[in-house]
Amino acid sequence: MIPERGQRLLPAISALLGVSAFPPFHFLIPSFIALVPLAVWVANQNDVEDVSVSRRVFRGGVWFGVLYFGLLLYWMPLALAAFTWWALPAYLTAVLVLALGAGCFTWALHRLTHVGGIPLWLALPLTWTALEWARAHLPGGLAFPWLGLGTSLTGYPELVGSAELVGARGITLWLALLNGLIAEAVLAAKARARPRTLVRWATAFALVLTVPAAWGYWRARTLPIRAVGRITVVQPNVAAQFRLDGVTSNDSTEASLMRLFPEEVVSSGLPEQDGFSPDLVVWPEVTFFGPIESDGPLRERVLAVAERWSAPVVFGGIGETVTEEGRAIPMNSAFLTGRDGRLTDFRYHKHRLVPLVEGVPFSRGAWLEGGIEVDSYGTGSDWPLGTTGAGARFGILICNESIYASHARTFRLLGADFLLNLTNDGWFGREAWYTRTSALWQHPAHLVMRAIEQRVGIARAANTGFSLFVDPIGRVYGRTELFQEVVRSETVYTSDVLTVYTRTGDVAGSTALLLTLGLLVIPLPWRRAA
Repeated sequence: MIPERGQRLLPAISALLGVSAFPPFHFLIPSFIALVPLAVWVANQNDVEDVSVSRRVFRGGVWFGVLYFGLLLYWMPLALAAFTWWALPAYLTAVLVLALGAGCFTWALHRLTHVGGIPLWLALPLTWTALEWARAHLPGGLAFPWLGLGTSLTGYPELVGSAELVGARGITLWLALLNGLIAEAVLAAKARARPRTLVRWATAFALVLTVPAAWGYWRARTLPIRAVGRITVVQPNVAAQFRLDGVTSNDSTEASLMRLFPEEVVSSGLPEQDGFSPDLVVWPEVTFFGPIESDGPLRERVLAVAERWSAPVVFGGIGETVTEEGRAIPMNSAFLTGRDGRLTDFRYHKHRLVPLVEGVPFSRGAWLEGGIEVDSYGTGSDWPLGTTGAGARFGILICNESIYASHARTFRLLGADFLLNLTNDGWFGREAWYTRTSALWQHPAHLVMRAIEQRVGIARAANTGFSLFVDPIGRVYGRTELFQEVVRSETVYTSDVLTVYTRTGDVAGSTALLLTLGLLVIPLPWRRAA
């Protein structure tokens, strides 16, 4: 699968540039040029009569994909190793599948440009966006829309304000188009084109860049936002090794929550009104292990801690659903207590399971505990909205559900004023700096795009951090430090705008896919014979 010598450099440069655009680096320029070396390399494979050229182009794409996805996702075996010996095989399989997709991308790009006569500046955004759509819609729980190209600019939220019109994949299409225009200019310069040709490409690039960016900055200044309440997120910082033992984890979590309130709340200078009384307190994903509803002693223990916070509390735990045969299926769930510490009727069960950890794709089990197959979590189907003490409505994204734009969109359509993200990112690293992986920064970056797409505020409670808040502009504030016991209280904002993206969904992604497939298979009058 590795291309021959002399054919590896440009795809490798694209892969390295692409990785540098994402957190924790978040360099700005690579987002606009990362695909240029790869596109130029594909354009230079001119001998369409030679079958070996298609194989070479495919191999080059696979080589790019191995480097690109291998580096982006290097944290996977480190995170999964605590669960299963399948960690390394799972990582290698995931990278190979994604790399094969990248090979299909370069093959399609070559086919459209060299056989179909489609200009590179148009073929590049269509094929790359189609690839992103495809990996976000793989069947059997394999869908993985982690770090699409558009998400690379979440460190510059005003720049991608047009995501409220076209979504994250619309931003991907825009960035790939800009890459395509630069690639055309590079090819024109290489061919010693007239200066006016280079000016034409430069002008096109400037217009395509400026108009959406200017709109985003204008929108950031003019979007009407309002406060929905004061939300407190709690970061108990229970180490990953303790989380593997339910009893130890529960003891450690309870001790941390008791330490954090009231002493830590008072010392952190949070406002007090008749004591500590925010509109909502948020604990992280699976704050306590065990079936909350069927385990009476555990439930009473949890509620006794919640009651001390004198506010409604959202917390993660193990829920259950019972089949018609009477079999209890565990669920990764979120619960809500009243200000009195009693459970309300609110239940949210996670829809999107983490492969291998919460369920095995195409299987009913989860490969945990040294590779032994155990019962996997069930998947939720309902979309309940919770309510704060001030009457604001919220939807919940548990852990990796933050990477699915359609999930946040559904809650917004149902009337959510803001979103909560409950997660545990402790598997992505430990307290020592050299153990921390890039996933600790990559994961929360998706929330910035969700906030812009829906123009809502988001509060994130993470067991070990980063816990943070995002406003409807996409600006992050109130971010905690990693691996510290922290309570953070901030005002959460929202807008009353129902965005174009919320109304229409991922038009950019599906359109790019349909056009790519159509241009590949439908005869057109200007096609050259293959």
